[in-house]
Parts: sequence; C-alpha cells; structure tokens
Amino acid sequence: MNIINGLTYLLIALIVFLCALPLTAQAKQGYASDQVEVLMRTGPSHKHTIVKVLKSGATLEILKQDRSSGYTRVKAAGGATGWVLSRHLMAEPAARVLLKELSDQFAEEAGEQEPPENPQAQAEVIRHQYEVLSQQVIALEKNNVALEMELSELKQLSADAMQLNSQNQEMRQQVDVLTTKLDELGQENQELSKQVERKWFFAGAIVLAAGFF
Repeated sequence: MNIINGLTYLLIALIVFLCALPLTAQAKQGYASDQVEVLMRTGPSHKHTIVKVLKSGATLEILKQDRSSGYTRVKAAGGATGWVLSRHLMAEPAARVLLKELSDQFAEEAGEQEPPENPQAQAEVIRHQYEVLSQQVIALEKNNVALEMELSELKQLSADAMQLNSQNQEMRQQVDVLTTKLDELGQENQELSKQVERKWFFAGAIVLAAGFF
C-alpha cells in the first residue's frame, strides 16, 4: 500500500503544480488565487472602491474580461459583482484547496477499502488510480498550453506598447527641438526687425539733414 500512496501523492503534487497557473484567458468559471489577497472593486482600476476581499480559492463566475485594463468582472457565490485583476484568477481551484480535496478523497477511499493482499490486486488498484490522475494531468496540460499561448500574445502586445511608447518619446523630443528652434528664429526675427528700424531711422535722419543744405 506504501507504493500506492507514494504514486498517488507524486501525481497529486504534479496536478497541484499545473494548477498554480494564472488564468489569462476568459472562462465561464474561475477561482481566487491563494498566493495574494484578491480585492474586488467597483470598476476596472485600482482607483475604484473595494467591494470586498475574496477568500483564497473562492469560486467565481467570469462575466467579462477587459484586456486593456487587465481586470475581469466576476460574480461571487454570495451574488456580489465587481472587478478583480485577471492575473489574480486561477483556471483551477487554488492549489491548497485542490490538494486537500484530493487528499480527503484518497483518504476516504482508503478508509472504505481494505488494502488488497494479492500483488495482482494491488497492481490493479494502482493502475486505476494512475488512469484517473493521468486524465486530470492531461486536461491540466492542455489548459497550460492554452494559457502559455495567451501569455505569449500578451507579451507581444506589451512589446508593441513599449515600442509605441518609445516612438512617442522620440516624437516629443523632436517637438521640443523644433520648439527651441522656433523660439530662436523668433528672437532672430525680432533682432532683424530692430536693425531694420534703426536703419530706417538713420536714413530718415540723413534725408532730413540733407534738406537743410
């Protein structure tokens, strides 16, 4: 039976590891992260009022995802609705919750069934548990691949945003340079205007003086 327990908890650990991934894609149901304090707000920004603090692993209904703000609108079990950071949502129940459920499940099964003494029967039990857990692992791996693709797209969008920001800064620098040149030209224009006025003044004085002779 020690072999069964060892294999069981090894597979549980693998499932828990795969479950501890953030939910970036829109889903019908999500779970509050068990890694950080999840705050539900009235709107999709940190400036909006906090509606409530969600419990670790709380089951949430996904209503809407706003990619631009990084927030997702959710509905809690009690009926409260609000916005939470998308990265604070999980595609599967929180790791500690899932681990407890699986541990309780196997403990219950172990309590109901006496360990078979026949090696062949033990092998059959191991095979059955392995198949069940393998199906869960496969499902989580598929979910992991989808999340990695979504994360890659978000990284690309972030890179594009950084490039646009860099271009915007360059354009602002060019505007500053042109503004400086415009100010310099304005000062030169004023100086030239003063010189022209002085020349006309002297020319008029000469003409006036010549009229007396």
